Amino acid sequence: MVLSQTPPTSRPLRADARRNREAIVAAADDLFRCDGMALQMDEVAQRAGLGVGTVYRHFPTKEALTVELVQDRVETTITRAEQTIQGCDPAGALRHFIRDMATMMGQDIGLRESFQVQVLADNQLDECVYYRQDLHERKLAMVRRAQEAGVVRADLGLEDFDALMCGMGQAIVAGGNPTLMAEVLLEGLRVPRGESEGAEAGE
Repeated sequence: MVLSQTPPTSRPLRADARRNREAIVAAADDLFRCDGMALQMDEVAQRAGLGVGTVYRHFPTKEALTVELVQDRVETTITRAEQTIQGCDPAGALRHFIRDMATMMGQDIGLRESFQVQVLADNQLDECVYYRQDLHERKLAMVRRAQEAGVVRADLGLEDFDALMCGMGQAIVAGGNPTLMAEVLLEGLRVPRGESEGAEAGE
């Protein structure tokens, strides 16, 4: 009710608010890496050195904060995928992407769970849909390039590839070795020997 009486303080407050938001996101990112979706708002506040009320002013719900963290990881994945596409041949790009993702999934619980929240995309994670479309296009490009080069089996659909990537994440969650899980997945993507002798996606 008295906000209209305090315009001179708006700039400093915006600067403070910006710093607070950055501190919240940084603290939440650390917790998300270790705890995934199980992170708690009071723990975020404690790690950021702020009151929990301040956290809720910036992110009214845990889901709102989670959206930002998921988007950040999807953006990072998009960037890595684009760099891989530009810098590698078709077989090398897919190989590098899968191995890279396995390594990151082994180190970041939040990243693993970011690829398992499609079931929420129609409600509290609506804002992630745009980012997912961008990532979808990069993955589709990698798979198609590898198929056109004859190094990945032609009957692999993008939905199959997504399911395999989620399965790799689940296997890592269950204690599977990230490096081994990536190699097993790559082996399964190879063109069957009877169709293309010597054509490989994972060597």
